[in-house]
Amino acid sequence: MRLTKQTSYALRILLHCALHPDQQVKAAEIARAYQITEFNVLKIIPILVHGGLVKTTRGRKGGLRLGRPPGEIRISDVVRLTEDADLQADCFGQVQDKCLIRPAAPINRIFNNAFSAFLEVLDQHTLEDLVKARKAGQVVIPPERPASAGGAKAIDPLMAYFD
Repeated sequence: MRLTKQTSYALRILLHCALHPDQQVKAAEIARAYQITEFNVLKIIPILVHGGLVKTTRGRKGGLRLGRPPGEIRISDVVRLTEDADLQADCFGQVQDKCLIRPAAPINRIFNNAFSAFLEVLDQHTLEDLVKARKAGQVVIPPERPASAGGAKAIDPLMAYFD
């Protein structure tokens, strides 16, 4: 299973807010810090607001901050907000109402059980765990990765938290 970029970006936004608890964080600041587009940051923020994970303030001195303490934000909360939790085997072009494998095979139940087990593990970890690891110096930001096809070198500091 591969998590979407949306989840990765959401975790970066939350981590940045957690590392700057006394500030109203700007989207542009997050975009620069994690080398993602401001457009993508702005696309994720409403999802996080809707989930109660961040609060926004409008205006010149506005920005965003965590909506709850980092210890109350589970990694699974973020995944539930940003990932499609309905895993289904494809019916290969058949109309969903007439899909022959759905009632005959337990594969969709197996997929859903696997996803539930995945979320149970993530329930045990919070944003605070990531913050503590960062502050304790347990996480080393990886070196730049080789240039991509576009020629730009990519750095993904957050990925060090998931190795």
